[in-house]
Amino acid sequence: MTWLGNLERANQTSSILESIFNSVTDAIMLVDQQGVVIGANPAAERLTGYTVEELIGKIHFCEVCRGMATTTEEATCHNCFFHIPSVSSFQMAVKTKDGREFPVAASSTRLGAESDYSLVVILRDMSEQQRAEQERFRRMMTHYVIQAQEEERKRVSRDLHDGIGQALYSILVGLKVLNQLELDEAVKNHLHDVHQMTARALEEVKNMAVELRPSALDDLGLVPAIRSYSKRFEQTFGIVTQFEVSGHKRRVASVVETALYRICQEAMTNAAKYADTDKIQVRLHDSGDKIEMFIADYGRGFNTEQVQARGTGLGLYGMKERASLLGGTVDIQSVPGKGTTVHVTIPLNDKGEPLNVDPGSYRG
Repeated sequence: MTWLGNLERANQTSSILESIFNSVTDAIMLVDQQGVVIGANPAAERLTGYTVEELIGKIHFCEVCRGMATTTEEATCHNCFFHIPSVSSFQMAVKTKDGREFPVAASSTRLGAESDYSLVVILRDMSEQQRAEQERFRRMMTHYVIQAQEEERKRVSRDLHDGIGQALYSILVGLKVLNQLELDEAVKNHLHDVHQMTARALEEVKNMAVELRPSALDDLGLVPAIRSYSKRFEQTFGIVTQFEVSGHKRRVASVVETALYRICQEAMTNAAKYADTDKIQVRLHDSGDKIEMFIADYGRGFNTEQVQARGTGLGLYGMKERASLLGGTVDIQSVPGKGTTVHVTIPLNDKGEPLNVDPGSYRG
């Protein structure tokens, strides 16, 4: 190959390298032996907020770097990478032109003692990745908290039913036996009063156990649990409740049934407290690839935007959070004077498990 051919190849290589330098999404900064920036690509502009003209020859790298992260410190200048020939991967903090600081993944290499470009530093913005990781961790912890709460509810409910409930029932039986003996009328009246108080206490314990965690939800499934809750709801609040079921007749994952039951419970309780309605309609539809639930009242309604703006409505947030953890959604439509509809959708696989959720992350 002639020297012209070698020159042409060198020019092509140089053009490709220049294109890479200008096109990569990672910021590349060239720093001389005094620490002054002498080269930067467009990604460095986007990362730091400085233009190339503002960076080159005018900015010392230490004005951009806020220190390396170590196992003991978030940012330190101790043993700075600038004095090390090559560091393949580390984390450092960057300060932008407008004063913001955020973490970046970095690597550096020295091009040689004789080169003007004494150090090449490559920076990758980690703020979005860290936000995603923090959100993933938050969701995981929320999921574990909800699981732990449900397990504790189940334990306390069982203890109330099998412990205190059975003890009160035994007392009722004993009082009934005593009342059949030949006793003074005043004593019999007293036993009758004690019997009534004990019966009321037993009923309250049963109600508490059911409110904490209805056994029907675990033993029979979501549909019987909602039917049972609807009956108790009608007796407590005097609100007519219609419950309709359509689609597949199957049990879905326990975590899905629990979420739907709690969302239904919250929505109906909110309607009883605030809607001023005399009727609530609950519809459950399992289409195979998803399960949907609608809870509609015909009461006073509310302005959803105002509730969100005031930062209130923690019950609404809880409903959305439960569904979101299972890859689902909660859509709340409400019009003042016309009522509120809560629409819950949770995608399912053919086994009735939530999609996009690791089965190992929950106990079924």
